[in-house]
Amino acid sequence: MEQTEPKSIKSKRTRQEMAQLLREYDKSQGISAKDFCRKHQISEGAFYSARKRQRSKNEEPQKSGFIAMQPPAGKEWSGVLLAEVKGIRLYQAVPAEYLKTLTS
Repeated sequence: MEQTEPKSIKSKRTRQEMAQLLREYDKSQGISAKDFCRKHQISEGAFYSARKRQRSKNEEPQKSGFIAMQPPAGKEWSGVLLAEVKGIRLYQAVPAEYLKTLTS
C-alpha cells in the first residue's frame, strides 16, 4: 500500500492574505489549483471557498428573471382573461404542468 506524506497546511490565513494569493493565482498561467494550493500550503477547500466569496463580492446582484411587459403603443389588447393565478394573468390555455410550476 502506498504511503502518502502528511499534509503540511498553514492553519489560518486572513482574508487579505487569501485575496492576495487569489490575485497571484489569477496571474499565474499553466498551474492547476491543486498544485498552487500545495505550493502555498492552502487546503483546496479554503482556496475554493475564498474564490467563491471573492467572486460573489465582485459580481453585480442579479435581477429578477421577470420583467413587466407592456402592449405595443397604439395597439389595444383585445384578449379575454382566461385565468389569474397569484397575480399572473393567463390569456390562453396552458398545460397543467406549467400552472403547477407557476404556483410553486
